[in-house]
Amino acid sequence: MKKMLAMFVCLAVLALGAGAALAEEDAKLSVSGSGIVLVQSDLAIVTVGVREVSEDVLEAQSAVNNKIAAVRQALLDAGVQESEINTDSINIYANYDYSGGSEAIVGYTANNSLSVRTTDIENVGALIDAAFAAGANTLENVQFTIQDDTQARDQALTMAVQDAQHKANVLAAAVNMEIASIDTISESSGYSYDSMRNFTIAESTAQDSGAGTLVQAALVGVEASVSIEFTLR
Repeated sequence: MKKMLAMFVCLAVLALGAGAALAEEDAKLSVSGSGIVLVQSDLAIVTVGVREVSEDVLEAQSAVNNKIAAVRQALLDAGVQESEINTDSINIYANYDYSGGSEAIVGYTANNSLSVRTTDIENVGALIDAAFAAGANTLENVQFTIQDDTQARDQALTMAVQDAQHKANVLAAAVNMEIASIDTISESSGYSYDSMRNFTIAESTAQDSGAGTLVQAALVGVEASVSIEFTLR
């Protein structure tokens, strides 16, 4: 009987030891962190286009082709390089009238747009004005970005890791524990975005016939996020 009791006591001690070890192994903490660095933009991407409507599909297409060619030439004359201009989109679609209770084609809309990349940030407005003077009638987008975000991304990653470590220390202290080690660390996302897009078109008036496009360059946000798993003690 005594031998059996001693055996049960030994098994209980072993079980408690295994449970304590398991508890230590399960003391994990997963935390995410983020960082963002704002950088002055040094590259602008401007998308301008031509939109024409006609009852005849070929007439709509021809009108757009002629005007977009003139817009392209105006951009080249303004100092844009051939390699900095590319076709962004081309489409032609039918316009329908449903008023008579049936579907009837009443005309066609043709679109063609060009994207222009320029590092001459100060003259973005002038390029838009040149395009419109040559026949463009749509301004689809003005995007600010940076040519090389390597340094800013490294800084954002460092900030993200520091953010995650700070959160981990706060959480560990809240449960009367501390960080023992880092088990895994991974980058969960990273991207750049125009953080303060701000452009306006000043319409010409009789009092100010020289009004043009006013463009204010934006700061670019370079953001990074990380996920880190810690072991606590």
